[in-house]
Amino acid sequence: MWVGGNKVDCVLRWLRRNRGLGLLLFLTCFASDALADGCFVFKWDKKIDINEPTQKAIVVFDSGHEEILLQVKYEGPLEEFGWLIPTPALPKVEKGSMEPFYELSQLTQRRFGRTRGIAGTKGMEASRGGHEDVEVIETKTVGAYEVTVLSAQDSGSLARWLAAHDYTFPEGKSEIVDEYIRRGWYFIAAKIQLNAGLGFKTFALSETKNPQSRTSARQAIQSKLSGGELHPLLITFDTPKPLFPLKISAIGGKPSEVSLYLIAKEPLLEQFIFGKAIENLEQQYRQWEQEKPQRQKQRETAMQSTGTIGIGMSLDSFYRTNRSDMRANYARDYSKEDLIRIGNEARTPPPSNNLGETFYPSGPEEMLQVMRLSSEKIPKSLKALPRLKEGNWYLTKLVHTFTPLEMHDLTFEPTVPALAEVLSRNIGGTAAQILVELGPDADKALRRAFRSKDSTERLNAAIGLERRQSKEFSDELAKLLKDGTPVVRLHALRVAELAPDARFADTIVGLLHDSSDEIRQEASGYLSNHENIKRTSFYLGLLNDPDPNVRAASIWIACWINKFKGSHDVFVRARRLLKDPNEGVREVALRVVYQLRDEEIPREEILPFLGSPKPVVSGMAIGILRRGAGMGRFEETGGLSSAEVARLMTNSATMPRLSGLKFLEYNADAQAVEIILPLLSDTNTIVRNRAFAVLRKISQEKIPDDPEKWKAWWSVNKASFATHPAPGERP
Repeated sequence: MWVGGNKVDCVLRWLRRNRGLGLLLFLTCFASDALADGCFVFKWDKKIDINEPTQKAIVVFDSGHEEILLQVKYEGPLEEFGWLIPTPALPKVEKGSMEPFYELSQLTQRRFGRTRGIAGTKGMEASRGGHEDVEVIETKTVGAYEVTVLSAQDSGSLARWLAAHDYTFPEGKSEIVDEYIRRGWYFIAAKIQLNAGLGFKTFALSETKNPQSRTSARQAIQSKLSGGELHPLLITFDTPKPLFPLKISAIGGKPSEVSLYLIAKEPLLEQFIFGKAIENLEQQYRQWEQEKPQRQKQRETAMQSTGTIGIGMSLDSFYRTNRSDMRANYARDYSKEDLIRIGNEARTPPPSNNLGETFYPSGPEEMLQVMRLSSEKIPKSLKALPRLKEGNWYLTKLVHTFTPLEMHDLTFEPTVPALAEVLSRNIGGTAAQILVELGPDADKALRRAFRSKDSTERLNAAIGLERRQSKEFSDELAKLLKDGTPVVRLHALRVAELAPDARFADTIVGLLHDSSDEIRQEASGYLSNHENIKRTSFYLGLLNDPDPNVRAASIWIACWINKFKGSHDVFVRARRLLKDPNEGVREVALRVVYQLRDEEIPREEILPFLGSPKPVVSGMAIGILRRGAGMGRFEETGGLSSAEVARLMTNSATMPRLSGLKFLEYNADAQAVEIILPLLSDTNTIVRNRAFAVLRKISQEKIPDDPEKWKAWWSVNKASFATHPAPGERP
C-alpha cells in the first residue's frame, strides 16, 4: 500500500526493556493501574496500536480467500491524500469498521502487554518508468473515500492516470509498480471524497449552505485520518496464500510502522519480522551471558542486604524493655560494616554455576505474539467480519517499522515449523513456551525435541512445559528426569511439580543422590509436596542410606508428609539423627525436632547445637529448650539456665553470644555474672558494649566500662550477691 502526499510523517521507535537479575522481585501496583486492594486492572493503551502506526490491517485468510480490513494514517492536506493498494486478484471493496481494531488491540494488550515492533534501518529504492493504457473497472464512493478499481499495462500510463485524477505519484518510482503489473495485479486507488461527509453524514460539502458546517465536517475527516481512526476499507480477493501488499509503500521513500492482526485456521508468521525478533533475542542472550558475573555479585549483595536488615532489627531489640515499642530508645552502637561482618560469619556464598539461572526474556511475546482466538471475546469483530463465526481461528499480531529498503510484500507461513527450528538455539526456550499453546502439531514438535540427541533442544522443550500444567507429556517427562544433562533434569523436576504423577516418585527419589545441590533440593521439594503419608515407612527406611544427602532429605520428607498429624516414629528417628556423623544431617534432624512441637526431648541432646556458628541452628536449639521449659512463644527470653547459656557465650559467631547476654540478663544470678565478665574483653565491640550494659542492669552499679574495675567489684561482692531479675518488663 502506498499513501501519497507531501506531509506523511512516520517516526521510528525502539522499545527498550530492563532485564531481570534472576532474583525474586515483588511488584508494586501503581494507583493508575490497580485497584485499592492491590489487584491489577487492565489499562488499554489506545495510542500505541491505533494512533501511532502508519498502516494497520486485519488479515483474515482461509481456503484461498482473503479479507483485509485496511486503515491508514495520514497527516497532510486532504487534497494531497492518495492511496494506491495492489491486489493479486480482482478485489471487492467495501466500507469497514474500526471496531475490530479496537477490540483486537485490547485483546492482545491484555494477553501480551504493550509491546512494540523493531525498527529497521534507513534506505531508498531504485525505480524506472513506462507507459500504456489503464482499464478502469469500477469507481464508487465507500464511506469517506472515492475508490477506483483498475488495472494497467505499464507504470507510465498508471502514473498519467493518477496525475489526471489528482493523485500524486513520485517521479522515478515506477519499477515497483511495474513489478506488480508484470504479475497481473490489480490496483485500488482511493482518495478522500471531498464532496462527501464522514460516511455517517448524508449531506455533500458542496451543497451545504452553512460554511461552518462544511468546515466542521472537513475537520472531522482530517482529525480521524491523522489520528489513524478514519473508517478502514474492507478489501476481499482470492489468493492461494495469505499476503499483505507492502512493497508499494517504498514509493513514499519514508519508513512506515505497520501493525497487522493475522487471523487464520492455523498459526502463521511472517519470516522477515520473525527473523528480526530472533536477532533481537539472540542479542539479548549474548548480553545476558556477559552480565553473569554482575548478576552473581548482585545476588550476593541482595542476600547480604537482606541479612543485615534482620541483624539490625535484632540488635535494635536488645535494649528494648517494651516489646510493643518498635522505636529505638538508645544510640546505636553498631555501623553498617558491623552488620555486614556479623552476617558474613554464617553466610555461605551462592554457587557460581547456578543451574537454575535460565535466560527468560520479558515474555514469549518478544519472539512472537500468537494465540488461539476465542469467539466470545471478539463480538464486535464477529459482526464486522462474519467469517470468524465459522470454526476455530488463530491470531498473530505483527508490528514492525519498515524502511523503504526493507519493504516487501508480506507472505505468511506456518508458525510451528519455524518455532521448531529455533528449539536448538540458546533462545529456544522462548519458542517452546509459545509452542505449548498451539495445539497438536506443536505438541508433535515438542515430542521430537524431547527425543533429540541435542541436550539444548531437550532443555528448551522442558522450559516450554513450565508454562503448561498438563500430564500429556508424562511419558517424555519421565525420561527427562533421568537425562544425562543436569540442567535438563532440573527443569524436568520443575515441570513435574506443575503436573505431578505417581509414576515419577521412584525416579525422583533416585535424584536425592544427585551431585547437584539444586536438583536434590528440587527433588526433596517435589516429594515433600506430593508423597502420601502411607509412604512414611519407606522414607524412614532410607535413613540407613550411606549417602548423607539422602538421609537428610528423607527425614525431612517423612516429617513434612506427616505435618498435619505428627508422627512419633518420625520424631524417634530424628532424635537418632541428632548424633549423625554428618553435620548437615544433624541440622536437618534438629529442624524436624523443632517442627514436631508436641514431642519432648531430653535437653542434653539439644545443648550441643548451641555451639553452632549458624544462627539458624543455634536459634532452633534455643527454641526447643525454651519450649521444654514451658516458655511461651511470645516470651523473648527465659527458659535456659546460666549454665546452659554458657555454651552460647563460647560460640564463635556474634549473634549467639548476644542472644546469650539477653538470657543472662533475665537470669541475673551469680553464674550469669561469672559468664559475662570475660565478655567485657570480647573481640567484638558490640558484644563488649552490651556486656557492660547487662552487668549494670544486673548489679544496678554505675561502674565505668573498665573490665578490671568490674572484676574488682565482683571479687568484693561475689559472696553477698543476691539473684534478682533485671529491671523492666519481662522480655
